[in-house]
Amino acid sequence: MRPRTMWPLVVAAYRGLSAFQRERVREMGFGSTLEIEPFFVDPPLIQVIRDRWDRVSRTFLFPWGHMVPSLEDVARITGLQVDGEAVTGVTNADYTDLTQQLLRLEPFEQDDHERRMVGRVALLQSLGLVGVWQKAGELLPAFVERAAGLARATYGQDAEDSVLADRDLRRFLVFFFGKMLFTTKGDGIHCRFLELLDDLTRVGRYSWGTALLAHTFADLSTGTGRETTVGGFAPFLQVWSYYYLPLGRATEVDPTVVPLARRWLPLVSTVTYAFQLDVLRRHVRDFPALLVVWEPYADYGDADQPWVVSGRGLFRRDIWVHCLNEIEPLRLRLAARTLGLHQCWIDEAEPRGIGRKTRGKAKTVDWRTRFPEQFSDWHRGGQVVTSDATDSTAYLQWY
Repeated sequence: MRPRTMWPLVVAAYRGLSAFQRERVREMGFGSTLEIEPFFVDPPLIQVIRDRWDRVSRTFLFPWGHMVPSLEDVARITGLQVDGEAVTGVTNADYTDLTQQLLRLEPFEQDDHERRMVGRVALLQSLGLVGVWQKAGELLPAFVERAAGLARATYGQDAEDSVLADRDLRRFLVFFFGKMLFTTKGDGIHCRFLELLDDLTRVGRYSWGTALLAHTFADLSTGTGRETTVGGFAPFLQVWSYYYLPLGRATEVDPTVVPLARRWLPLVSTVTYAFQLDVLRRHVRDFPALLVVWEPYADYGDADQPWVVSGRGLFRRDIWVHCLNEIEPLRLRLAARTLGLHQCWIDEAEPRGIGRKTRGKAKTVDWRTRFPEQFSDWHRGGQVVTSDATDSTAYLQWY
């Protein structure tokens, strides 16, 4: 198991920013997420979780019933804000003008002649991190500190030079989004968030945690079934499983720090991937239902977690979540037991058309007007989940 290659470099790029720039990032709501020390991604565990994803219900189907990550999970685990404006707007097929104007970089032309991506090498070069790798025998903290020094030497340090400061910050944010928060396959880094980064004073108003959940669901629903990681912030689902399915894959090293992803240290095994995968699949299949933790945060407070306090009004709601062209339903009603309710049986149909239409090749699309009902649902705050069931027996029999 290895840490995601780019995650340590993203943290290094953040630490290389001058103090006033890091403060701007914290004001945008990303500081707590970037304080999570990079740790080992657990491919066998992620594969086993992915195997359980159901594209129709948009939930995980475990032997004991439906489960799905919630906005509370996102807020508590990552420290991202889940309330605010939806991460939506316009996407384009050609970002040449925006990348030149905001990043002073050139997007590269893809096979379909679209220019939606900037090259990883070009972006790393602009951050002073091209060709920077962890040396043999070099501890990860030492590598991050060394890389941060290289980035620091590249950034402008004059707070009065607002044009240079804004350009540096946008380059960092594109790198942060593309290689840590909203990761995708491939070497390029998507430019789709540039419209939202034009006015940097508005970045902190968006619900980036909700966007992370939408991106995660979309990636789970479009995978081939053989992935050993997941799009978005890969450790999110990994840590989510620590709280709901205690399979013994990590150790809680500090039960006091927040966000919760900072508390855990994955256990590194030298056993082969195939063997671990087989063992984990059997463990999940035979996992005692009584040991499933349905409400892991029942006794948790919200001290020093403003992202939890501000998002609490959305924690118990079915709602459409948005990440520009990725628009996904969060159906907590299928996992009512995570809300302390009894579960009743609900027939669900796949949200047909959403994924297909959002992955189309239209040149310029305003997702607010293309899917107005889903956009309005976010503004209405979705629907509070309730249950009239007196127990979950009927649901379990149907399931």
